[in-house]
Amino acid sequence: MSNSENYVVSFFDNLKNVFPIYNIEIKEIFEAIQNGKWKTEIESCRIDLSKKKELPCFTPSGIFFKRNSSGLEKYTGIICLDIDNVEYPESLKETCKSLPWIWAAFITPSGKGLKIIVQTTPEVNDFSGSEAEVALAFYKLTGFLRDEKCKDLARVQFVSFDPDIYLNPNPEIYK
Repeated sequence: MSNSENYVVSFFDNLKNVFPIYNIEIKEIFEAIQNGKWKTEIESCRIDLSKKKELPCFTPSGIFFKRNSSGLEKYTGIICLDIDNVEYPESLKETCKSLPWIWAAFITPSGKGLKIIVQTTPEVNDFSGSEAEVALAFYKLTGFLRDEKCKDLARVQFVSFDPDIYLNPNPEIYK
């Protein structure tokens, strides 16, 4: 896949549901995050984080008929790093703009983290190695570690609200 192709991912109505409600282009999710589709829900989460599990979520690494590694139908090559406990997420997002292989960066539902979206080569057998390599490169360049629990192929990412989402119009494929 090149960076000009569409990336389709599975979308779930909440964390408890392991079967997707539909598949959607990830760009549409980015637009909805930017345009405030889930603004009310995210504002509630930032007051009471226990509401996060009720949020819609998506699997950036692929299309799944069931949300587990054996349920993968099509791998996208997308890696999502979950960076938690960021005191100044807007500052980290600014740093992301200098890394040509970061496709998107947006503030998490808690308001205290960042999701980093990176396109890699779509070889599913290399997912773990690619994810670890991207995470290490991000750490070396920014000093921020990704959440160790959020690195598996079928990991969902919650929607959010970030009117200033960073979207690189022409990201490099991380190789």
